[in-house]
Amino acid sequence: MAAINDLIEQIEDVRLRERLSRELEELTKDRIFGLSFERHLPELTPIYSAKPRRTDSVCPKDGPLTDIWRVTRAGGNHVDCVRPQTGERKRFLVDDLLVVRQFGEAIFPSLTPMGKVQNGPADQPWHVLIEADNYHALQLLEYLYSGQVDCIYIDPPYNTGARDWKYNNDYVDGNDTWRHSKWLSFMEKRLKLAKLLLKADTGVLIVTVDEHEVHHLGMLLEQLFPKLYRQMVTIVTTPGGVTQGRFSRVEEYALFCFSSQAFTALSQDDLLSLENGKKPAGTEGVWQSLIRRGVGSQRSDRPGMFYPISVDPSTRKILGAGAPLPLDTEPQWGPATKRTVAWPVRSDGQLGRWRVGPKTFNSLLERGYVKLGGYDEKRRTWTVLYLQRKAIAEIEQGVLKIVSRDPVTNTVLLEQGAGSEQLKPIKTVWNRSLHHAGAHGSTLLRNIFGGNSRFSFPKSIYATRDAITAIVRNNPDAVILDFFAGSGTTLNAVNLTNASDGGRRRCILVTNNEISGEEADQLRESGESPGSAAWERQGICRWVTWPRSRYTILGKRDDGSTLPGDYLTSRFVEKTRDRKFIHAGFLDPETLNTSTKKKQFLNTIGLPQNLAGTSDEGASFVFHDDRAATVLFDPSATEAWLSALDEHDETEVIYIVTPKKRDFEAIKKMVTDRIGPLTFQQEDKRPLSDGFPANLEYFKLEFLDKNQVALRRQFKEILPLLWLRAGSLGPRPELPDGRSLPEMFLPTDGLFVVLLEEKKFDRFLKHLRNRKGVTHAFIVTDSDDAFKEMAGEIGAISKSTEVVQLYRDYLENFMINRGSRA
Repeated sequence: MAAINDLIEQIEDVRLRERLSRELEELTKDRIFGLSFERHLPELTPIYSAKPRRTDSVCPKDGPLTDIWRVTRAGGNHVDCVRPQTGERKRFLVDDLLVVRQFGEAIFPSLTPMGKVQNGPADQPWHVLIEADNYHALQLLEYLYSGQVDCIYIDPPYNTGARDWKYNNDYVDGNDTWRHSKWLSFMEKRLKLAKLLLKADTGVLIVTVDEHEVHHLGMLLEQLFPKLYRQMVTIVTTPGGVTQGRFSRVEEYALFCFSSQAFTALSQDDLLSLENGKKPAGTEGVWQSLIRRGVGSQRSDRPGMFYPISVDPSTRKILGAGAPLPLDTEPQWGPATKRTVAWPVRSDGQLGRWRVGPKTFNSLLERGYVKLGGYDEKRRTWTVLYLQRKAIAEIEQGVLKIVSRDPVTNTVLLEQGAGSEQLKPIKTVWNRSLHHAGAHGSTLLRNIFGGNSRFSFPKSIYATRDAITAIVRNNPDAVILDFFAGSGTTLNAVNLTNASDGGRRRCILVTNNEISGEEADQLRESGESPGSAAWERQGICRWVTWPRSRYTILGKRDDGSTLPGDYLTSRFVEKTRDRKFIHAGFLDPETLNTSTKKKQFLNTIGLPQNLAGTSDEGASFVFHDDRAATVLFDPSATEAWLSALDEHDETEVIYIVTPKKRDFEAIKKMVTDRIGPLTFQQEDKRPLSDGFPANLEYFKLEFLDKNQVALRRQFKEILPLLWLRAGSLGPRPELPDGRSLPEMFLPTDGLFVVLLEEKKFDRFLKHLRNRKGVTHAFIVTDSDDAFKEMAGEIGAISKSTEVVQLYRDYLENFMINRGSRA
């Protein structure tokens, strides 16, 4: 070892000497436990749009990426190069060379806008799609969002040996003896960067994988994230099984890494238990909608039952009920009350009424017997659920047990009862038909693209949704990152989740623009080469990820044709159906004058005889809640029976004993007027053609010249980064075409401002004083002292504004390459 260290010290190149020392130190570390794989395999990425410049690394276009030359002189149609390993010198035509970047080199990234789609409110955060090698994209994202990502969900290549991924632009197949080392080296580089993006206390990393690398990945995660709590979930994705002469594989895996304060959200479905797999239509839950249904459900019927319910959308906590609104006063729907107030709005859009008054509601809220449902975009209000008297009585009787209370909302968590919708922990084995990759992955993609899925083995949108919502269900403003975006399932799933519960979660997708080996062979036969327009059009980002994201947001394709089919939202909504009235006209109530005769009748209709009671004459009416049935034996007891129906409004089958058809119809009308039709819970469906109220910007990652940035000639190229760093809220501002740089850049719709001429600081500061909500102020100056002074003055008027020095902050970040050294 001493001899090797002496040789390293003789190397004149300081960067090379330091790097060799670090690599030798890593190589010679004693590992009591852990993976042993080759970390020194170089990884390169081609830059097809770049022209060779002095000091660039290049390779011949018709050769492998690893045939590296260094440009010593560039000018005209030729460049002079030297091979670093041998010192060999050679002159190349510019058009014959390809610029390459070795991972670990300093880069200066920018984002070139490629397209956008806006179908939601302009003031909400925009999703982002970045076309790039994900390693360099992660370096950029670490600059923009260090420690700010709530959930990272990735579905990396499974390394099956079936040429399903590339290393250094070459497919890795089963004959590659370095296959596992390449995959682990590939993953390690990216996971180290991903670690920097997660929120320190609450961030969660999710990695999906199959049996080919699951154990290697588990050990790698243990080495990279030793302080995080790790669990593995088994997901049945192919129930038909994949057989290769041995066991028939039906599952894949999701490995979860939890930060210290990160936990899974409780769910109505534990994703394994058989009784929770499907919710039968017509099953009534313990929690009922607070909105009155049926006859008597108009606002004018009970004006005292029309009042606002205050809601905190960030915590999903109900704050309380306000006073009833006078009948001649309309509710406020403006920005001040958006998503913060629930009103009783019926499914037809008309104003209705609640089932209980504000005093009773606040009493139920204090006891934890009220909870918030989903936000309905069409009704512009929240669904509010509550426990009726029957459920409260069952709690008091011990039939239902309060297990715990939500620490934020105080809502009671009840022990699971038949047909109830209580929340419970999700289990580590998931067996749901919605997770099957065929029906809800490939078939869904074919519906989106109109026949051709364009992508092999897409994930089920519901498997992806359930993995992500297990982490961010209670965080409506979460940031989710997927840097192996593939077909774009993650964004589709996040949009579906937001549409189901009114969230404003933001998704960042990263994918390269590679094409399959078969498609590459076909394009080469037609004379195309990597980087050409025809080649780029066939890449996964432009051919699959971007169009899928665009189509699903708009609900239609570019030719105007609408997307067929429905999403299942996992949100249960109230539906109504008519109750079943049965006229027992063959009997006269006067003949049913004994308990014995009433028992005989109950026996003929399949109800327990003991309902008739023990007195000689028997009961005038009976209820059987398990069968959701009631019998009115004596019409003279109708008023008392109707009062009892208020406590049994889930009754579906109603027997009325009377020989007179007219009396039967009159009693039927009284029941309908009093309790209306039967309400029941049913999973809501969302047509694909509805699209989503969401916005998306699509960028391609490019590389800038450091000197041009230092000379302040790249503001337009860096401007999208400033918008992203400020939260990508509102439309991305752009510089007007053909105009010189302004002294100040002050977009009115965004949360950031830029001072480009420091001599105009007084005007800049005056603007900040008159403007609220600015989260980021970027100041272009080369003087550290001047920057500190200006930052201090800005901080004095707005402590919440982050002040950033351009372009030094940008250049220093990427000069030292913080991400790759982490």
